[in-house]
Amino acid sequence: MTPALTSPQLHRLARQSCGRPLLPLVLGALVVSGMALGCRGQPAPVPAPAPTVSAPPPPTPAPATPSRASVRSVASITDSIFLLTNRERVRADLSPLRRSPELTRAAQVHAEQMASARKLSHDVAGARYPSLTSRLRLVSYTSAASGENIAEGYTSGAALVAGWMTSAAHRTNILSARYTETGVGTARARSGRTYHAQVFGRPRPRTAPARR
Repeated sequence: MTPALTSPQLHRLARQSCGRPLLPLVLGALVVSGMALGCRGQPAPVPAPAPTVSAPPPPTPAPATPSRASVRSVASITDSIFLLTNRERVRADLSPLRRSPELTRAAQVHAEQMASARKLSHDVAGARYPSLTSRLRLVSYTSAASGENIAEGYTSGAALVAGWMTSAAHRTNILSARYTETGVGTARARSGRTYHAQVFGRPRPRTAPARR
């Protein structure tokens, strides 16, 4: 049984261990093509001197069909992440990223996989598309560079992007000049907890057919 602290707690998840625990939410960052991996989130509140171990309450079953308000809420989070990502890039004198349908689908697939497994990870064991590479292959995206940020528990795109910007690894993905496109996905687990994925990429130039 997992200990539950009296104060919300964050765990950074990526392909290597990283620093101290973060906010009530969890963040992860992955960079492909030779760049460092890392993860981080917002700083956690000061923990109580003596954490209390208790079983988490059972999640409230979600309705069979998501409400319109829930769908609008998820779409709003996704849109704000995209808009605020580009606002940060413009502030850093970088070109805004295009919104790629292929990367959006790859991000949404992963957000849904994490929500289904109720697990924050770049690689979800047992999932149909467990790795970023497999998800890019699914959407037929051939990249010259690619990366991924993930998080869970956020209900505001503004809070999520602000959290990512305080983390070196996430900030690197958001402000990388290597990327020209991005896609964002958000999904809710049956418990109502949100899972988020943002995929960054630069497509590999297509080789022109040889002339005879």
